[in-house]
Amino acid sequence: MKLLIDKIKLKLLLEEKRDYIKHPVDGLDIVITAVLYMVSLLCSDFKSVFGIPALVLTTLAWVLAVGLLFFGCYKVHRSKKYRYDHTMLFTEIENLNEVLHRLSIVAVKDGFQEFSNRFLLYYDQTWKCWFFFSFHTVDQQNDGSVIQRLSNCLKVDRADIRLRYVSDRIQPKFSERDQIHKVYQHSLYQADIIRFPEFLRRDSFCLEGIQYKWWTITEMEADPELMEKNGDVISFVKEKIA
Repeated sequence: MKLLIDKIKLKLLLEEKRDYIKHPVDGLDIVITAVLYMVSLLCSDFKSVFGIPALVLTTLAWVLAVGLLFFGCYKVHRSKKYRYDHTMLFTEIENLNEVLHRLSIVAVKDGFQEFSNRFLLYYDQTWKCWFFFSFHTVDQQNDGSVIQRLSNCLKVDRADIRLRYVSDRIQPKFSERDQIHKVYQHSLYQADIIRFPEFLRRDSFCLEGIQYKWWTITEMEADPELMEKNGDVISFVKEKIA
């Protein structure tokens, strides 16, 4: 079972519970033992044993006691210096995250038609395939970021773009470029354009060297290569929007 946890909410929760995250002082028990040992030495009267003079035995005992005390103090100092708190716990939890890529998928529909049933895709030269718009998800003000980048791609005023969040989904996927399996967190959005420029109404067009084309879900599903490389996103859009 995988958990999808909002990073900001997790950070706030750990901040709220910071006083409950206890950090034991390592080495304190050694210091106490050393002090008690020294007290016992002060009350002891050493005598010669097996021909070893009492002074030698006393010296060895005190060397051991002082060494034990210094070792305990070192452990306490190190424990204080590398204190474990809620920020370190957050970092460790964050490092467990298996989601390597967070992408915002944007489905743009042909709202200029009476019966809207097509989506605008672009041709990716790296993958040699048609894709929905996708942008890296940012932690803050992602909606505004998506609108701005979509506006830049289509040369449409951002005021004419209406964006609606639809759903999130964790999807493992094989990367053709890197030849490894990756885990994606897809955030699906539907974008509606209020005023379509004339060039956007064409079945296909080119902007700044990038090819765009309107597709129905049926046409996408009939394309074997498109389904092989992008079938997970097509199914996602079909289930939530189409």
